[in-house]
Amino acid sequence: MQRIFAQASHASRLYETLLESGACDASLVWAVPRMALALQCTMPPLDEAELATASGLGEFVEGAAHAYETLNALVYRRSTTRDLGLLERTCTPQMARVLSATAEELHGADRAMTYTLEESALARRSLRAAVCDTFATERERELEHALRGYDDLLHDLDTDEARSKMLVSMGEELTELRAARGDEHGAVEAPFVSCEFDVLFESNERMSVEAAGQTVVVEKRQLSTWRFLTTDLDDVEWRLAKIF
Repeated sequence: MQRIFAQASHASRLYETLLESGACDASLVWAVPRMALALQCTMPPLDEAELATASGLGEFVEGAAHAYETLNALVYRRSTTRDLGLLERTCTPQMARVLSATAEELHGADRAMTYTLEESALARRSLRAAVCDTFATERERELEHALRGYDDLLHDLDTDEARSKMLVSMGEELTELRAARGDEHGAVEAPFVSCEFDVLFESNERMSVEAAGQTVVVEKRQLSTWRFLTTDLDDVEWRLAKIF
């Protein structure tokens, strides 16, 4: 009970500073989700990491905003070899492929329409969720990431039947690994982590669409959630894993 009270007190203090640090925007994430976020950041092993402090969270969101602006601009221009290298360094394999394919769809030579991003102003951004999972083995983490779609194992297969079989196989292997861990006596070390932070972005965008010699200017407000992933809390290196 004392441990629970201490964790709740810690979360309450962190909750009060989330807004001050710039990590959370009250107009995007209301009170209950902010409290849930504060609780998530006080759970082990995230509570022991420097990035789970208010200042660390604020710095993370600043970096995430820079990633949003950089990758959003990349998608809306014709990709270069340098762009592909940037995607490989900053995204999971699956996400790098998706963004590269999107850029090709927008700017392919045989496209009837071309898109040009004229302006993208990031209006608001807010951290909305933080989840940190632990795994006893690296293989367990690899399987979990594959099932979440963070790599391209399933995409590399040729048929839906092959993908379904691999999904079943990976799910069974993961279940067996966890069952074996549960059968062990005493505490089991879980040295491998998978930390995911979700950031909600709101941007005002203006783009021109050209087709059949005509150009139309489109303005819109874009809302999207980007999930960033790291597998090391000591030497943190974030990669974009999902866009919702």
